Amino acid sequence: MMIMTSRWIVGGGTYLEQAFQAWQQARPDDAVKKIELSQGRDYRFDLGILDELNPAQGTMFVAFDERFGNFKRMELMQAAMERGFKLEPFIHPSAAISADVNIGMNVFIGPHTVIGHGSRIDYNTVLHAGVHVGPGSRIKASCWVENGVQLGASVEIGTHCTIRMGAAIRTGIKIGRGAELGWPQLYSSDVPNKTVFDVRYDEPIFTYEG
Repeated sequence: MMIMTSRWIVGGGTYLEQAFQAWQQARPDDAVKKIELSQGRDYRFDLGILDELNPAQGTMFVAFDERFGNFKRMELMQAAMERGFKLEPFIHPSAAISADVNIGMNVFIGPHTVIGHGSRIDYNTVLHAGVHVGPGSRIKASCWVENGVQLGASVEIGTHCTIRMGAAIRTGIKIGRGAELGWPQLYSSDVPNKTVFDVRYDEPIFTYEG
């Protein structure tokens, strides 16, 4: 008798459902299970259910959105790793990815995404549908890139960045860690760490580090 491999999709919010549906469709022969974790008033996750699962019986994928600067998704990923769970990336079957692209653990690559040769997508990063990553680019860990975002060649995105729908980044540009590109425009200059382009404001918000 063939034993089905369990695949636990763990997290919360609408992204949890999105990731669960994607895994179900891509891996119909696996026992894909959705596990929604509750949060207390201090936003801490109740991780008790993770302790009831056996890492030897399956793999895990962590799905939590960009709230809290992508740090809550990272927190869940670390909790899973501490308990011995293997975390694989999800790559949609319709994505076009060059053979030499490096993709880290717990990365989500949505439908019709294109990633050029020599690029690197670091762990825990989410690329939604239709994202285009030019050759030689790097998106560092725990980033969130929304539908249809366009990156030119040799672009570098720092850790914990959020790139909103409608953004395009010119070739060779560097985006500092923790930045949020919320204006639907072409970004043609480097962006410092923790700079926020919020659609509610006419000027970017700069955070100066001591």
